[in-house]
Amino acid sequence: MKRVSITRGGAVTCRATIDLPLSATSVWGQLRDFTRYARQDFFHAEVVIEGGLPRAGAHLTLSHRYAGVKVSRVGKILVWREGVGYTFSDLSPRGPRAGFPHVFGYRIEPLGPAQCRVVITVRGLWTASFIPRWAARLWLRWVFGHVVRTVHNDLLLFQLWRQHQRI
Repeated sequence: MKRVSITRGGAVTCRATIDLPLSATSVWGQLRDFTRYARQDFFHAEVVIEGGLPRAGAHLTLSHRYAGVKVSRVGKILVWREGVGYTFSDLSPRGPRAGFPHVFGYRIEPLGPAQCRVVITVRGLWTASFIPRWAARLWLRWVFGHVVRTVHNDLLLFQLWRQHQRI
């Protein structure tokens, strides 16, 4: 399930769930590779963690690239819960109300011994008021849909690799 909404005031909420035939522990083993999964958004060309270790409070430097343009962004790992998930901010250095400030998150919900659900969320503020809401929503659906498909495909490849290892 995937949902993208944008209010009249510009509040953005994107949420998707991915059900997987993998244990929550094995999926966490993949998702805890912070820089890899923070870069599933194709704008996130580079993510650098202050001190190199993902943890709550660690500052981030993000490089966005699109159509040959590079934009520097800043952020922070807001929540890091081992085995459960994390959230991080992605902000413009011009301030908290500029350049689509948003928070990106992954959370794992166990559904059984060999099943889990991954919840992917993005919450933020659409600041480009000159773009009609319908166009902003279309753009967000496309970008968020790409993130969800990439994460899903990556975890399915992991599942295939694990099955191959058992043979």
